[in-house]
Amino acid sequence: MTDPLLDFYRHKEMYIKLPTEGKWYTSNIKMSDQNEIGVMPLSFKDEMLLSIPDSVYNGESLFEILKSIVPDMENPYEIMLPDVDVILLASRINNNEEGTLRTEAKCPHCESTEEYEIKIINILNQIKPVNGIEIELSNGLTIVFKPNSLKSITSNQIRITENAQLLQQLENETDQLKQHEIFQQSLERSTAASMMILADSIEKIITPSTEVIDNITSILAWLSNSDSVTIKKLQEINQQINANGIDKEFKFECSNEECGKKFKSAVEFNPTFFFTNDS
Repeated sequence: MTDPLLDFYRHKEMYIKLPTEGKWYTSNIKMSDQNEIGVMPLSFKDEMLLSIPDSVYNGESLFEILKSIVPDMENPYEIMLPDVDVILLASRINNNEEGTLRTEAKCPHCESTEEYEIKIINILNQIKPVNGIEIELSNGLTIVFKPNSLKSITSNQIRITENAQLLQQLENETDQLKQHEIFQQSLERSTAASMMILADSIEKIITPSTEVIDNITSILAWLSNSDSVTIKKLQEINQQINANGIDKEFKFECSNEECGKKFKSAVEFNPTFFFTNDS
């Protein structure tokens, strides 16, 4: 028997263009004729998931929420970092009658920190498409970049956090041999996490003889045996491609009556900001 309340279930109220436009996904994404994906409002369960301690830290609750609000994305574990902000913004506007976000910004003229509102629809209307970045190194290798997946960032961020906890053990360790062991273990964990994030953002490497390498094991081995100058250059590109999609800098007018000057300020988007900063 058909549920008589079926028509009253929450539904896809917002359709948005993904900054990646679905590129780099291997699983299916159901798009509209306008190449947009539907986003549902948060359910009560979604909001409860975010109230669980460490839910954002371990990432699993965030993936569960993405499964809930973007049902047309077959595998949310594959979601690219630039797409996350846009999807969460769309879900936020669905659960917010005023369609605004509150944020604090500091006026550089009078140094007054005040609370301001940003219209979410204005942000979504200015989404920029993300394209791959290609660079050629001095050794002749061509590196083709893509954004990181959210899964790679969250899993490796856990390792980095655990590594910081490991370093704290050094403060209470008096045995020099044990200190050296902890330090080496910490260094290896930190390096491995950084290399994994970087390897995940490399779509392929093309050699001077036009051979294409897209195996992450080979890419990771090459990164681990590259010089620090090369790694730092690649990390800069990695940050650049992940930051594309949403303009993070906004215009404000100082609400301090004695000032009233206009200024620009960056707004940091993250899961905690989206779901705990109620309007």
